[in-house]
Amino acid sequence: MDKLRYFKSYIAIVDHGSLKNAADYLNLTPSAVSKHLSTLERYYSADLVIRDAKSIRITGEGKTFYTQCKQVLESLNAAEELFFSDNQQAHSVLRITLPQVFSQGRFMQMLSAFCHAHPQIKLDLIITNKSLDLVQQDIDFAFRGTPLADSQLRSVKLFQAKTILCAPQSFTPQLTTEQQLRVIEDNLLIPSYINLSTLRLYLQKIGITKPLSQFTALDDAFSYKQAVLAGMGIGIFLDFFVEHELKQGEIWQITDPHPFSYKSLDFKMIYHKNIKLAKAQELFKGFVMEYFKE
Repeated sequence: MDKLRYFKSYIAIVDHGSLKNAADYLNLTPSAVSKHLSTLERYYSADLVIRDAKSIRITGEGKTFYTQCKQVLESLNAAEELFFSDNQQAHSVLRITLPQVFSQGRFMQMLSAFCHAHPQIKLDLIITNKSLDLVQQDIDFAFRGTPLADSQLRSVKLFQAKTILCAPQSFTPQLTTEQQLRVIEDNLLIPSYINLSTLRLYLQKIGITKPLSQFTALDDAFSYKQAVLAGMGIGIFLDFFVEHELKQGEIWQITDPHPFSYKSLDFKMIYHKNIKLAKAQELFKGFVMEYFKE
């Protein structure tokens, strides 16, 4: 028995007061509607309506059954609206992980623009420098500058970032080469996100043999930047992370005579390879790619 179809017929009978009116409303024949009613009464062993020559009267059981049928169909319509209405992404939530250096500036402006463009899609942001497992932790998208090693994932390059060496304004740029080397040796601060082997090679290349264990290290990106801005020492930054501070003159980039030669990083958007993206995920992916293409 097609219960939903028969429920609709019964609701129409009650709402429109007769089998004929219900049939007209449903674009069915009166005999088809009568058959639906008889099938329901036989299936549930109950009289839902009492017929006479001129009208029908709903029984007590029929009134209760009518209410339940209405609730069933309303629940079905609510479930289907998620897919068939103009607001298809209603109540969608995207889980996104990103490193600390992304939690400011242009990247956060992009997320803000997406939220304003698609208010029906909510973002659950996980800000951490750890490489979380997207599959195990049910994460939709990750943004990283590390190589992609998991075959279950795919990536899209968004932009390339350079690593630069910066000094606060309290450190004068008017230094000789020898003085500059001493400033770096005495005041370099090591961030947690840098590859220590590469840093060690760079320092050796410019003639600094001081062990890395003797440099001050900080494991929080924002605390690290604040330490440099406060004049605590020389900092190693991704260029976009200190773009504002460079423009405002709060720090200056050390480029001569020993530019920092740490490799550039390709920052990527990472998502599941073997899972078909839902509409909300496709919207987000397309929005991010278009934003960084500009």
